[in-house]
Amino acid sequence: MASFSELKELHERYLDAAIIMDTYTANDSAFLNDSVMQMLPSFNKIFTSGGVKGELLINLSCGPSIQWVIPACDYFSDIILGGSTDQCVAVIEKWRRNEPGAVDWSHVTKALCELQGNSDAWPEKQNMLQRKIMHVVKYDINKINPLSSTVLPQADCLILPHCLETHVTNKEGFCRALRNASTLLKNGGHFIMIACLEATFYMNGSFKFPHLCIDECFVRKALSEADYVIEELQVFPRRVNQLYDVIDYSSAILVHARKSIPVSCTQKP
Repeated sequence: MASFSELKELHERYLDAAIIMDTYTANDSAFLNDSVMQMLPSFNKIFTSGGVKGELLINLSCGPSIQWVIPACDYFSDIILGGSTDQCVAVIEKWRRNEPGAVDWSHVTKALCELQGNSDAWPEKQNMLQRKIMHVVKYDINKINPLSSTVLPQADCLILPHCLETHVTNKEGFCRALRNASTLLKNGGHFIMIACLEATFYMNGSFKFPHLCIDECFVRKALSEADYVIEELQVFPRRVNQLYDVIDYSSAILVHARKSIPVSCTQKP
C-alpha cells in the first residue's frame, strides 16, 4: 500500500471530481441508490430529533460531496465544507455560487424533502444551504489541524463522510486522523461518521484507489479511544452486486457520537 505522502499525491493527480460524482452520487448511480438513499432516513432522523443543532457545522468528505449536509442545514447557522483536493474544492465552490455547469444535487434534495413531508420545498432548501456556507476549504486529515490554513472556531457538529478510511494507509493512521479531526470539534459536540466497511479499493474511472479495510468492531474501538461516546450506530448491508467492480464494500456504517467533555478535578480545601 502507498505511504501517506504517496496516497496524498495520488489523490491530487488522479482523483477526478467529475467521475467521482458520476460514479457514486449521480441520480442513476447504483452506489447512491444502494448506500446513500438507504441511509438517508436514519441520517435525517439524527437532526429532526432536535438534539443536534448549533452555530457551526463542518463537513469533510472524500470527494466534492455535499449530500450529507442537506439534511443538517436547517439546524446550523454557518456551514464549512472541506474538499480533499483543489479540484474538489472548485467543484463544491461552483455549486455554492450556483454557476452554470455546477453539479446537480436536486435528486438528493428532493428525496430529503419528500422524507420531511414537503416535496415542493427542495429549491428553497438548496438555496438556504448555499447561503449558509461560509467557506469551502481544502483539508488534510493527516495534519494535527486539518484546516490549518483557516482560523475557525470549533464546530458544534463535525461530519466525516468516507473521509478517514480513504486518506490513510493503516489503522494507526486512521486513529491518528480521527484525533486530528477532533481538534475541529467542541467538547460535547456531535460527531457523525459515514464509512464503507470491509472495502479494500474504490474506483475513480480506470484508476484504482486503496481503501483501508475496517469493520464495526474497529470503528467502535477507535471512537472509544478518541474519547467519543457513541449515541447511535447503524450498519446498512450492501444490497446490490453490480458494485463489486467499483468498490468492494460489504456494508456501510453510520455513527452518531459525542465528544467527551473533560472532567475537571478540584481539590477539597
